[in-house]
Amino acid sequence: MTLTEFLNARLNEDEARATASGVGRPQGSHDAPAPNEPDQAFTPARLLAEVKAKRLLIRLAYEATGLDMDKDLDRAIDAREASGIEFVGERMLRALALPYADHADYSETWRL
Repeated sequence: MTLTEFLNARLNEDEARATASGVGRPQGSHDAPAPNEPDQAFTPARLLAEVKAKRLLIRLAYEATGLDMDKDLDRAIDAREASGIEFVGERMLRALALPYADHADYSETWRL
C-alpha cells in the first residue's frame, strides 16, 4: 500500500463516519467532547470539511513535488533519490499520515 492509498483509505473512512453520524444536524448540535479534548468538539460537518481539506492537500503535495522536480532539472542537479532529500510534497503527505500512525496499515517508514 502506498502512502497516498493509505491516506485516501483513511479519508474515505472518516467521510463515511461523518456521513453516518448525521451531517445536517441543527447548528450547535454535536457530540460531547471527551474529558481531555479541547472545546472544539467533533461535528460531522467539521469532519467532512477536514476530509475535503486533506484531499486538497494531497493534490497540492503532488503539485509541490512536480515543482521540486522542475527546479531540480533547471539547476541540473542530481536526482533527489540519490541525495536523500525528500520532495516537499512527500513530506506533506507524511505529515498528513501522522494522525493515523496507530492504524494497522501505517508504515513506520512514513514517519517524518
